[in-house]
Amino acid sequence: MSTWKGAVPGADAQFVAKRQAILREAAASFNRKGYHGTSLTDIAETLGVSKAALYTYVKSKEELLYFCHDVAMGAAEESVRQAREAGGTHLQQFCAVMRNYLRRILSNEACYVVLLEEHALPPDKVALIIERRDRFEAELRSMIAAGIQDGSVAPCNPKLAVFAALGALNWVQKWYVPGGEWSGEQVAVALVQFIERMLSAHPAPALNVDPSLILVGAEGVPAPASA
Repeated sequence: MSTWKGAVPGADAQFVAKRQAILREAAASFNRKGYHGTSLTDIAETLGVSKAALYTYVKSKEELLYFCHDVAMGAAEESVRQAREAGGTHLQQFCAVMRNYLRRILSNEACYVVLLEEHALPPDKVALIIERRDRFEAELRSMIAAGIQDGSVAPCNPKLAVFAALGALNWVQKWYVPGGEWSGEQVAVALVQFIERMLSAHPAPALNVDPSLILVGAEGVPAPASA
C-alpha cells in the first residue's frame, strides 16, 4: 500500500530527486567554473545543505563528474535512436540528432557536462566515457557519409564535419543564458540551421534572423507560424 496515498514521494523517489538536484548544480558549476574550480562545498552551499549531506548521494567530486558525463552520453545515444526511428534523408537524421541533443543540454533539468574535462576522471572511467563518445561520433560520421551518398550532404570529410558540428554544440553551454533572450529550444533550432546549411548539398538561401521569433513544436522542430 502506498504511503499517504502517493501524495508524498517515497524514499526511493526522494533519493533520486535529491541526487538529480546535486547533479544539476554540479554540472552547472563544472560548465561555468571548470572541474578544478568547483568544490563539493560550493555545491552544498548553493543547494543549502551540508557537505556531509552530499555524501549520502555521491562518494566524491570525481563520481559527480562521471555521473554528469554518463547522463550526457545517454542523451547523445537516445538522440541517435530517435533520429534513426524518425527517418528522412541522412542529413535530416543528422540534424535531428544535433537538435535533440542540444535541446537536452539546454533543458532546465539538464545535468550534462561539456565533454572537455573527462581526463579529470580515473583511467577506467575515462575509458568508458571515451568509448561511448567514440561510438556516438562514429554514428554521426556514418550519417554524413550516407548523406553524401543519398545526395543530401555536400561532398566533405565526415570526420571533420562531425568535429565542427559538435564543437559548435558543446560550446553553447559557455555562452547560453537560461531565461535570456532566447529559449534553449530556440537556440537548438537556430544553431542547427547553421549546421544544416553548412552541410547541405542544397543549402537554404536564408536563415532565421531572430531566433526569439522561432516557434518550436513539441518535438523540438520549427512549428508553422500562425497567420
